[in-house]
Amino acid sequence: MGSSSKNIEQAQECCYLEWMSLQSQRIPELKPLLAQRRSHGDEDNDNKLRELTGKIIGDFKNYAAKRADLAHRCSSNYYAPTWNSPLENALIWMGGCRPSSFFRFVYALCGSQTEIRVTQFLRNIDGYESS
Repeated sequence: MGSSSKNIEQAQECCYLEWMSLQSQRIPELKPLLAQRRSHGDEDNDNKLRELTGKIIGDFKNYAAKRADLAHRCSSNYYAPTWNSPLENALIWMGGCRPSSFFRFVYALCGSQTEIRVTQFLRNIDGYESS
């Protein structure tokens, strides 16, 4: 079990490093386009900027999809990745990305029906019949 967990951690870290590598490749492409847009603002530049922005968003979507897939196998690293520095993990938490936030979000999506179902479930466990 420990070996499997370690493999998932390595896969998650590789996924993150791959995404960061793509980010570092896109930034040198993005900077001159932004500088040129500030000075000239031509339509050709805007099209290149839109295309590059689309690529960056696509990169992030791919990263998020891979990370979500890996989170199904080991969810604890989703909240505080082991490859992050303590400062990065602290910033994630200070920014509001806490496990409790996800639970509140799920509760909000499910509504009050969750509370009713939990009560019914607990009554069934205790041997009480639900009406």
